[in-house]
This record gives sequence, C-alpha cells and structure tokens, in this order.
Amino acid sequence: MTDRSFRQAVLFCSLLTWLLAPCLAVNAADGVFVRFKLTKPAKGAYYIRLRGYIHRPNWYLPPSVFPKGAAKDPGKRAKAGEYTDWFDVKAWAGKKLHGRMNRSGGVAEFPNVALNFVIDQAGPEREVVIELATGRDPKAVVKTFTERFAGNFTSFLVSPSLERDKDELETFSQMCERHVKWAREASGGKRVAPRKLLVQTSFYGPNIRDAEALWLLGFNVVGNQTPEIRQKFPELRLPGHTHGVNFAPAATREQIDALMKKHAAKNKHLSKPGVPFNFGDELCCRPRIGKSPKALEHFHNWLAEQRIAPADLGVAKLDEVVPIETPEQLRERRKAGVLAANRVFYYSSRFRQQAGTQRIRWTTEAFHKYFQPGLVTSTLVADHPYFGGTGLGMGMTPNTAWGGAPLALDWFDLARHKAVDMIGIEDWMGLQYMYGPNYTWEGFQLMGFQAAIFRSGSRGTMPIMAWITPSDETNLRLKAASALCQGAKNFFFWTFGPTCMGTENYWSDLRGEYDGIAAVSRQLAAAEHILAPGKPRATKVALLYSISSDLWQPYGYIHMLERRGTYLSLVHDQYLVDMLTEDDIAAGRLKNYDVLYVTDPNITRAAVKLIAAWVKDGGYLYGSTGAGSRDEFDREVPGLSRVFSIKPGLSIRTQKGRYRFRGGLNAMDYTDQITMGKIPGNERDHRFGALGTRVSFQPHRAKVVGRFKDGSPAVVVSRFGKGRAIYFGASPALSYIKDAKFVPRALKEKWPATQRRAINAWARAAMAPRLVQLDRPVVEAGVYDAPAGTALVLANFTYKPIRAMTVRLPLKRKPRSLRSVQHGKLRFSITRAPAAWRQQGYRYTAVFTTKLNLSDIILTESK
Repeated sequence: MTDRSFRQAVLFCSLLTWLLAPCLAVNAADGVFVRFKLTKPAKGAYYIRLRGYIHRPNWYLPPSVFPKGAAKDPGKRAKAGEYTDWFDVKAWAGKKLHGRMNRSGGVAEFPNVALNFVIDQAGPEREVVIELATGRDPKAVVKTFTERFAGNFTSFLVSPSLERDKDELETFSQMCERHVKWAREASGGKRVAPRKLLVQTSFYGPNIRDAEALWLLGFNVVGNQTPEIRQKFPELRLPGHTHGVNFAPAATREQIDALMKKHAAKNKHLSKPGVPFNFGDELCCRPRIGKSPKALEHFHNWLAEQRIAPADLGVAKLDEVVPIETPEQLRERRKAGVLAANRVFYYSSRFRQQAGTQRIRWTTEAFHKYFQPGLVTSTLVADHPYFGGTGLGMGMTPNTAWGGAPLALDWFDLARHKAVDMIGIEDWMGLQYMYGPNYTWEGFQLMGFQAAIFRSGSRGTMPIMAWITPSDETNLRLKAASALCQGAKNFFFWTFGPTCMGTENYWSDLRGEYDGIAAVSRQLAAAEHILAPGKPRATKVALLYSISSDLWQPYGYIHMLERRGTYLSLVHDQYLVDMLTEDDIAAGRLKNYDVLYVTDPNITRAAVKLIAAWVKDGGYLYGSTGAGSRDEFDREVPGLSRVFSIKPGLSIRTQKGRYRFRGGLNAMDYTDQITMGKIPGNERDHRFGALGTRVSFQPHRAKVVGRFKDGSPAVVVSRFGKGRAIYFGASPALSYIKDAKFVPRALKEKWPATQRRAINAWARAAMAPRLVQLDRPVVEAGVYDAPAGTALVLANFTYKPIRAMTVRLPLKRKPRSLRSVQHGKLRFSITRAPAAWRQQGYRYTAVFTTKLNLSDIILTESK
C-alpha cells in the first residue's frame, strides 16, 4: 500500500468513527425503559403489578409494583391521562433479560412483561399507551403501543436490543389477533373437528381471542379454560388433571381410594363424557423402594408370591432381602456374590414395575368409583428417558435425557392390565425445535413405535393419545400419521401457550403448526365414522421385546437400536408388527404368529423353551445381535443356539459408538462386511457393512449363507422340527440405519433397499401377509376395520410427493365406494385376495392408484 493510500484509509476510518460515534455510544449503553399513559378511563389513579415471563430456566422475572410503593401509599399512584415516570426494565430483569429465543420455532419468544392494572375507576375496557425507550427521555422512544383490552390485564414483548428488534415486538392483543388470523387462514375460516376422537391442547394463559383460534383449528378438548371461554365455545370440553397421585410401592389400595375420593370432591364440574383426566406426568417407577418399611413389606410379599427360594437371593428368609435399585448398588453387592446380586436386581426391578402398574390400576378403579360417570382416566409415559438409554429398564450408564438411572414402567404391563382408560405416548423428541436434533433419534416413526407397544400389549383395545410437541406442518403431520397407523387415534398438541406466557414447548407462534393441526383435524373428522369404532387388523409378524434385555443391556444401547431398526425395516415394507414380551410368550400368544424376530440377547429361560417349541411346530425364527444367548439373570447360556443350529459358547465383540443420538452412526466405520447368497424369501445376493456387534460362532447342521470378509460364517439358515431359523452374527438393522445417512437437523434420510430385503426376507419366507401391498417402500400404513368400512392410513417417509402409487387392499366385503380424504373419490377394481389373507376371512382385494404427499386416509365405504 502506498503512503497516500494509507493516509486515505486512516482518514476514512477516522471520519467513519466520528459519524458513527453517537450510534455506537447508544448501542453500548442501550437501556430498556418503559412508561405508561392510561387514557381509558380518562380519570382516576392507578398502579401496576408487573411480572415477567422469559424463555430460560427458571422462566420468570420477579413480581414488582410500579410506581414503587404505590400499592400501600395512594399518594404515589399514577394519574390517568398523564405519562408515568420511566420504569427500568433492565435493572428489574438483570441478567435474565434475553433476546429472541428459538426454543419452539415461534416468533414471540422474547421476554414478556405482564401488566395488571389496579385502578380506582370501574369500567369494562381499558386503553393505555406504552412507550419503550433506550433511555429516560421521550427522544429515546423506539416503540409506541396503544393497547385496548377488557379487564385489567395485558402484556407486551421486550428485548435488550430495542432498536434492533422493535419491529418484532407486540402487545398481548396484537399477538392474539395474529393467532386468530393464522387460524382462519389454516382452517379456511370454517371449523372442522371430530366429535368422538380427541384433539386436545391447553392454555398457559387463557383468553377469549386465543380460544377462538383453537375452536377454528378443530380442537375439542382444551385445558385451563375460563368460564367465559366455556360459555362461548361449548365444543371445547374441559379436561382434568392432578399431580396428586400416589404410585409408590409403599402405597396401599385404601390410601389410593381415599386420595381419589378427595379429588372427586374438588372436580365435580367435570361432567362431559369422554373427557380425559390425567394422572401425573411422564411416569416411571418413582419413588424407589428404598428403606420404606411398607414398600419393603410389599416387596417381600411379592417375592413369596413368585415362589422364589431365599437361598437363590443369598439370604435365609425373604424378609432379609435388601433390594438393588441402581447400577451402583448392583456393582457393590456383586462383590458378595454375582448370581445372588443379579437375581435380587432383576426381581427388585420387576417388582417395582409390576407394583407401578398395580397402583395405577387401583387409581383408575377408585376414580370410577367416585368421579362422574363417563370420564376417562389417562396418564403419560416419558419418551426421552426411554430413548435416552433406559428402554424398559433403567440403563447401566447415566441416562442422556434425565441422568441417573430412572426405571421405566413396563409399558406392556400397563396395556395388558388396562391400568388407565387411555394411555399417552409423547414426542419430546424435537428436531429443529427446543430439544432437537439429538432427541429425535431415528425420526418421527418412533411415535408409531411407541403406539405399537401399547397396541401390541392390549391387543388393539387400549385407546392411545399421542402427545406431540411444537412442529411445523411436515413434522406434525408425519408424527400424527405414524401414530395413527399404529393405533393412536387421539392427539394432544402440547401446548398452545401462548408463547408470551409459556415456559417450554408452546406452539402459539409457530405458523406451520396451525396448518398441520387443521389438516389432522380434517382427516380425523372425515374418517371418524370408521376410525372411532375401527379395530387394527391382526398380523402374523411378531418382534420380541425382552424386558430382561432392557434391564441388563449387556451390549449397552446396541440391542435397543437394533430392535427399533428391525421394526422400521418391516414397517417400511408395510408389515404390521406386534411386539411380544417374555410374559406374552409365557401366556401362549406366540401361536398366533408365523414369524418371530429376535434381536435381544437376554431372554428368560421359560420363554426360550416356548420359542423353541413354537419353531419346532412350524414357526419361522429370525435372530441377530446375540439373540437369546443370555438369561434373565444375565448369565451366558445355550439359549436359542439349538434352534439356530449353532454351537453354544459365542464370542461377541461390541463396537463403541454414539448409538443414542440421531445420525450418531454416520461417523462410525464398518468393522466388517457381510456377503450373502440367496436365502428363502429373497432370491438375490446381499452385501452390506457390519457394525455394532460381531458374533463369532460355529454352525452345527446349519447352512452357511453369508460370510464375513475373513470367510468365517456370518449368516446361517437351518431347519428345526417343522420350522426354520435364520441367524445373523451381526446387527443388520444398525447397518440399515447407518446407510440411511441421517442428517441431524433435516428430514433427508434415504433408507437402503439391501438391508431391508435381507431383514424382511424371513417374513416373506414365512408367507406372512403384508398389511397392504404398496408398490413403494418407506410408506407406513395402518388399517382399521369397522362395520361401515375400512380406513387405510398412509404416512410418506420418503419425504417426496408420490404422483402415482398402486395399492392392493384386502377386504372382507366388496366396497360401495372408495375415496381419499385428501383427493376425493378414487377409481378401483376388485380382485381375489391372496391365499394368506383368505385364510383370515379377507376374500377381496381393492386395487387402485392414488397420489400421496405427506399423509392421507383412504376410506372404503361398505354401507
């Protein structure tokens, strides 16, 4: 640079600094001040009670009175028609004052200053001028509101950077008007809502204008309503809720009965049938047994009922057993004897789970004894500790979502015993909103996975409500459609807010959610006459869900991810999957299925015997990830080796990795490769990577159909009695997930065909029928049959619009008409149903072509 150029540059910078100096000085010392002028009523004195809502823990600003001391000294009160002094918002809020957040994707995530006017003049309406300024000077005003409102309450948004954010700040009334405008746009100005199926949300701060928005969107149950809202919008039924429940292992039936009697006396206003009353929130097995004498008594009595020998637990008498309730306690107690400690840990966990089910069921029975008839009990199980490491156990390492070792309830047991009238599953999983993307795991079909657990446990008889957190239209519709495919017919969109008064997971200011909710409400309303009385179809495909494996987690998180990946692979080919626990197998349910998939290393010895007998009688068994090589006390056992025709004594290597996170497999290297030849159910060769587990085993009369790179056996098939078995010495579903190449913050995964063909081949070999035949994979399907017809629910997880998809839907009766809720009437033809379906009474197949964007419901009308 020349001297002249240098001097010019210095001169320019000096001039620029001089010109910008006033602005820089203001920005560096920007204050946040507000003053008020009450113009209606025009006369009188008043003061303001202030409080604040923010979007960081602990969520609130301290209450204050302005002018200071005016609550007690009338002489200090402000006069109507005159400006007050300046109130220093920054001094009041301190470090808690934050800029706009992006916790739920809304547009109003600024701090909200709430105002309650205490006025000595009566009147139905108020009007106030609110001025926001960067200094104590009218010349520093950057935003002026004129707010008109009924009653004494209003609020406004504020920012620590007023000049920058002034155009985004609103008053409470402006926010409410925007909400109604969005609802009108999403609904077309017409309310369309189901009557029997529930579409629910709740208020943090109820008001009549926001209630209109919810009414337009099709909600029929809304929590925290005011009497004014209930009177104007009677279609918005009021639900009930209490955290005052007692599900502790020490609780007695008499205590629970007395508790529900008290709650009934306080909730006599709840009378509309079908309205849910929710117990607690995000339930797991809490509290622990600990040292509670009554809980220990119940535990010891339960051990006696199970006919467990004291010597097996390392004691002389059962009442000497000290429960083991954490991994840390287990490690310490193993020093005195591994097997006895393992048994105590297993039985302690199973008692806590069964005691939880029992007490929730007692609460439901007491509820119906004292509350108005027709109300519905409900509760919510927590998904984030489940996917964060517990499964239906507690995890052997600290939970990534909750920390510690929270023991999950046995979800299957809750369903089996109808512990509540309606169970809640949740999506606290994020993706782009608040807790995403780490808490989205393998995507939105996990809403369906949770629903499938309760559908399977109750054999399709338990009503399920899907709680869905803030989402844009795409996310919301896919979550809802996946849940509906798997049995969840009711929806709770947690929660409206509004944002300005909310803490977390509010959607009032997320524009896309309005479109998604309106679309789901319309679909449910159009299909309700079939969905509401409809029953999910039976399936011949079962997936073992071993509680023992979730308790022990001998390979960490791997088997749980392999189980989910296997489920997804089957669902992607439109197989309906029933999940069976060891208790279900003990109850004889396996006889209803043609094929059983097993990815769990730990299986009870009793269940292993029954599985072997089922295969010997003609069943098809699939195994991966060391399936059935350990028992319920985590001992290495021959297990299912005889059925798989391999020698006992496996050598299993596991691979460290970020299995608990969305996209966590992307950076992992394959440790090996599997090359497979043709196998029953798939006449193609396969080649795919292996990761997670690598099992070294020796075949014994089994045919090797796949090998690792070094030539050692990787996959074998065998006959066992009348049945057949296939065994993978790896975790092919982990490979399926890895090759989908998840993008952490976007829906861009592409599921590979190779692993899906290899996994699903065994269902084809068993000739298990698909729920519906689509000519596209990765479209989830659900089918409900009712007297009026059949509803086919579709969810498009390819994320790309499908212009033409051929569908073959088995039916028991010839349909009179066939229509898409999204696209109207469809042309169709009728052919004879495949043999596998005819055996179940489905004589006909409706063949048609439809297009599919995100989701749809196809209705066949029989009457």
